[in-house]
Amino acid sequence: MRLGALVQAYVDEQCDVILDARAALMARDESVVHPTRVAIRRLRATLRTYGAVYDAESRSGFAQELRWMGLLLGDVRDLQVLAERFTGPDASTAAVARRVIGRRIRNDRRRAWNAVTAALDSDRGRALAVAVTRWRDDPPTTAEADRAAARALRRVDKAEARLRKRLQRARDASASGDDARALLHDARKAAKRHRYAVELAAPVLGADAEEIIERSKALQDALGEHQDAVVALGFLERMDGRSRSPETSEALTDLIASTRAQADDVAAVLSEAEHLRG
Repeated sequence: MRLGALVQAYVDEQCDVILDARAALMARDESVVHPTRVAIRRLRATLRTYGAVYDAESRSGFAQELRWMGLLLGDVRDLQVLAERFTGPDASTAAVARRVIGRRIRNDRRRAWNAVTAALDSDRGRALAVAVTRWRDDPPTTAEADRAAARALRRVDKAEARLRKRLQRARDASASGDDARALLHDARKAAKRHRYAVELAAPVLGADAEEIIERSKALQDALGEHQDAVVALGFLERMDGRSRSPETSEALTDLIASTRAQADDVAAVLSEAEHLRG
């Protein structure tokens, strides 16, 4: 197998998910937001990790447009996660806080969906759909695509090294008493890129691929829980300070305090990450 065929098979899968979701997204189907966003992330990560397989100029422009759509979908997805966290069936949020948070999330979600559907229905959004189709059906490959598929292992190793470096930066910052939250988010993104690189290279990696993917996903999930807390804290802080009843204000203050404690507990996240990394 050639490297280009290996990479393109993975690219094709992500392009299909993105194209198939377009009509559902226009209809504001909440169920397709996460898988579409993941497909965009996988595609962007592949363009970065295995970029030499494709023409640099074409790759750069395509990645930029994918990032644009990914950010819009990310706003909707963040609100889905916030709704589950604060107003879902398992949420322990006080009733008075649940009401004001739920109202804010509904309003923000409506605006976020408006932005997504407007983008999809714009010239830029339609051009992106054409570009995704073209990258699936007629990708701009380079001579690198003709190299042996085993070269993918080098890319996996580089993604692994980048992940180790990002985690070490977060450890160093935490040990020095600096705010390591942004560095943990960088490590999370590196964990995703590593996982996707392994997924793509699974036919070459063989039996080892499944275990590596499982460990990488567990690390990604642990870092993701922390990032969810960071996002939730920002959301709550943006709500704070408005005129509310004493009972509501107290409930929100307590919720902010508990969420901040989780967002600030970098040491626990790093300890879990170290355990998962072995």
